[in-house]
Amino acid sequence: MRIKILSTLVTAITVTTLSFCVPLVAAENPFVGSWQLVSGKYLDGKGKWVHYGELKLTAIKVISTNHFSFTTMKNIGTIDKPNQEFWAAGTGSYTFTEIDYIEYPQLNSFGVAPDKPFAFTYEIKGDKWQTQRIENGELKEQELWKKLD
Repeated sequence: MRIKILSTLVTAITVTTLSFCVPLVAAENPFVGSWQLVSGKYLDGKGKWVHYGELKLTAIKVISTNHFSFTTMKNIGTIDKPNQEFWAAGTGSYTFTEIDYIEYPQLNSFGVAPDKPFAFTYEIKGDKWQTQRIENGELKEQELWKKLD
Protein backbone atom coordinates (compact mmCIF):
# COMPACT_ATOMS: atom_id res chain seq x y z
CA MET A 1 0.00 0.00 0.00
CA ARG A 2 2.81 2.42 0.87
CA ILE A 3 4.53 1.76 -2.45
CA LYS A 4 1.30 2.47 -4.37
CA ILE A 5 0.73 5.75 -2.46
CA LEU A 6 4.37 6.76 -2.96
CA SER A 7 4.16 5.91 -6.68
CA THR A 8 0.96 7.96 -7.03
CA LEU A 9 2.56 10.88 -5.17
CA VAL A 10 5.69 10.80 -7.38
CA THR A 11 3.51 10.70 -10.52
CA ALA A 12 1.43 13.64 -9.26
CA ILE A 13 4.55 15.68 -8.45
CA THR A 14 6.10 14.87 -11.85
CA VAL A 15 2.94 15.81 -13.77
CA THR A 16 2.51 19.00 -11.72
CA THR A 17 6.16 19.96 -12.27
CA LEU A 18 5.93 19.35 -16.02
CA SER A 19 2.69 21.28 -16.33
CA PHE A 20 4.28 24.28 -14.60
CA CYS A 21 7.44 24.18 -16.74
CA VAL A 22 5.79 24.35 -20.15
CA PRO A 23 3.65 27.50 -19.59
CA LEU A 24 6.54 29.38 -17.95
CA VAL A 25 8.71 29.00 -21.07
CA ALA A 26 5.89 30.07 -23.38
CA ALA A 27 5.00 33.02 -21.14
CA GLU A 28 8.59 34.25 -21.10
CA ASN A 29 9.01 34.06 -24.88
CA PRO A 30 5.82 34.32 -26.95
CA PHE A 31 7.72 33.93 -30.23
CA VAL A 32 8.86 30.32 -29.84
CA GLY A 33 7.15 28.14 -32.44
CA SER A 34 6.30 28.15 -36.13
CA TRP A 35 4.54 31.07 -37.81
CA GLN A 36 2.83 31.40 -41.19
CA LEU A 37 2.70 34.70 -43.04
CA VAL A 38 -0.89 35.93 -43.42
CA SER A 39 -0.27 39.30 -45.09
CA GLY A 40 2.19 42.12 -45.35
CA LYS A 41 3.62 44.97 -47.33
CA TYR A 42 6.92 46.80 -47.70
CA LEU A 43 8.04 50.15 -49.04
CA ASP A 44 10.26 49.65 -52.08
CA GLY A 45 13.24 51.81 -53.08
CA LYS A 46 10.94 54.10 -55.10
CA GLY A 47 8.63 54.81 -52.16
CA LYS A 48 5.84 52.54 -53.46
CA TRP A 49 4.03 50.04 -51.24
CA VAL A 50 4.36 46.46 -52.44
CA HIS A 51 1.74 44.10 -51.01
CA TYR A 52 2.75 40.47 -50.40
CA GLY A 53 -0.64 39.28 -51.66
CA GLU A 54 -0.05 40.91 -55.06
CA LEU A 55 3.28 39.07 -55.26
CA LYS A 56 1.56 35.84 -54.14
CA LEU A 57 4.11 35.31 -51.36
CA THR A 58 3.92 32.63 -48.71
CA ALA A 59 6.34 32.21 -45.82
CA ILE A 60 7.05 30.15 -42.73
CA LYS A 61 9.15 31.48 -39.86
CA VAL A 62 10.50 29.10 -37.22
CA ILE A 63 11.67 30.60 -33.93
CA SER A 64 13.56 28.93 -31.10
CA THR A 65 14.51 30.59 -27.82
CA ASN A 66 17.44 32.42 -29.44
CA HIS A 67 17.27 31.98 -33.22
CA PHE A 68 14.90 32.50 -36.13
CA SER A 69 14.77 31.16 -39.66
CA PHE A 70 12.36 31.91 -42.48
CA THR A 71 11.77 30.89 -46.06
CA THR A 72 9.55 32.86 -48.43
CA MET A 73 8.19 31.47 -51.68
CA LYS A 74 6.40 33.16 -54.59
CA ASN A 75 3.64 31.47 -56.54
CA ILE A 76 4.40 32.06 -60.22
CA GLY A 77 1.53 29.77 -61.20
CA THR A 78 -2.15 30.11 -60.47
CA ILE A 79 -4.24 29.38 -57.41
CA ASP A 80 -5.48 26.17 -59.04
CA LYS A 81 -2.02 25.17 -60.31
CA PRO A 82 0.55 26.70 -57.97
CA ASN A 83 4.17 26.78 -59.05
CA GLN A 84 6.35 27.86 -56.14
CA GLU A 85 9.58 29.75 -56.76
CA PHE A 86 12.14 30.70 -54.13
CA TRP A 87 11.83 34.35 -53.05
CA ALA A 88 13.96 34.87 -49.92
CA ALA A 89 15.38 33.23 -46.80
CA GLY A 90 17.17 34.33 -43.69
CA THR A 91 18.40 33.00 -40.40
CA GLY A 92 20.07 34.46 -37.35
CA SER A 93 19.55 35.48 -33.77
CA TYR A 94 17.01 37.83 -32.23
CA THR A 95 16.20 39.74 -29.08
CA PHE A 96 12.93 41.14 -27.79
CA THR A 97 11.34 43.38 -25.20
CA GLU A 98 7.68 43.94 -24.39
CA ILE A 99 7.30 46.07 -27.56
CA ASP A 100 10.35 45.43 -29.76
CA TYR A 101 11.45 42.35 -31.71
CA ILE A 102 14.89 42.68 -33.35
CA GLU A 103 16.36 40.19 -35.81
CA TYR A 104 20.09 39.95 -36.52
CA PRO A 105 20.39 37.91 -39.74
CA GLN A 106 23.68 36.05 -40.04
CA LEU A 107 22.76 34.33 -43.32
CA ASN A 108 20.29 35.69 -45.85
CA SER A 109 19.50 35.67 -49.54
CA PHE A 110 18.89 39.42 -49.84
CA GLY A 111 22.40 40.80 -49.41
CA VAL A 112 22.19 42.26 -45.90
CA ALA A 113 25.47 42.39 -43.99
CA PRO A 114 25.68 39.85 -41.15
CA ASP A 115 24.19 41.07 -37.86
CA LYS A 116 22.58 44.22 -39.34
CA PRO A 117 19.54 44.62 -37.08
CA PHE A 118 15.99 44.63 -38.36
CA ALA A 119 13.92 46.21 -35.56
CA PHE A 120 10.16 45.76 -35.40
CA THR A 121 7.54 46.92 -32.96
CA TYR A 122 5.01 44.19 -32.41
CA GLU A 123 1.75 43.14 -30.86
CA ILE A 124 0.65 39.56 -30.18
CA LYS A 125 -3.05 38.84 -29.70
CA GLY A 126 -3.99 35.18 -29.40
CA ASP A 127 -2.32 33.36 -32.31
CA LYS A 128 -1.73 36.56 -34.37
CA TRP A 129 1.55 38.49 -34.42
CA GLN A 130 1.53 41.96 -36.04
CA THR A 131 4.85 43.68 -36.79
CA GLN A 132 5.92 47.11 -38.05
CA ARG A 133 9.42 48.10 -39.10
CA ILE A 134 10.24 51.81 -38.98
CA GLU A 135 13.52 53.28 -40.21
CA ASN A 136 14.42 56.94 -39.75
CA GLY A 137 10.87 57.72 -38.68
CA GLU A 138 9.31 56.15 -41.79
CA LEU A 139 7.21 52.97 -41.88
CA LYS A 140 9.05 50.47 -44.11
CA GLU A 141 7.30 47.16 -43.55
CA GLN A 142 4.25 45.58 -41.94
CA GLU A 143 3.52 41.89 -41.51
CA LEU A 144 0.84 39.72 -39.95
CA TRP A 145 1.77 36.18 -38.88
CA LYS A 146 -0.37 33.34 -37.54
CA LYS A 147 1.08 30.86 -35.06
CA LEU A 148 1.04 27.29 -36.31
CA ASP A 149 2.30 25.61 -33.12
